[in-house]
Amino acid sequence: MKLAPSFTIALALAMLPGCGPSLSGLCEDKCDCTGSCSDNDEADCVDFLEDAERSAEYEGCEDQFDEAISCIDDEFVCDGRDVDVSGCSRPLENLSRCAGVDVAAAVRAQFF
Repeated sequence: MKLAPSFTIALALAMLPGCGPSLSGLCEDKCDCTGSCSDNDEADCVDFLEDAERSAEYEGCEDQFDEAISCIDDEFVCDGRDVDVSGCSRPLENLSRCAGVDVAAAVRAQFF
């Protein structure tokens, strides 16, 4: 079976090391699942996550932020109209211990 060139390129790019989940992609997935987001809600989700990422970086907690976001990406399940990322409690706790409760709460608020 022959793969379309654009699919092959997208697959190759996704497999590059250092490429993590897209914050905007996670917010889009959340909005698709819940069905209750306006364009502004989706943009706000991205803004909150980007702010949390900057705060985590400022605190030297990039690894913990990346771990939490990767977990959310891996564990993301749309259960009816609810997002389930309940398997990510430990990475979010690690982020909270490193970067502070506010940073972890900003991430948690988008998906819980």
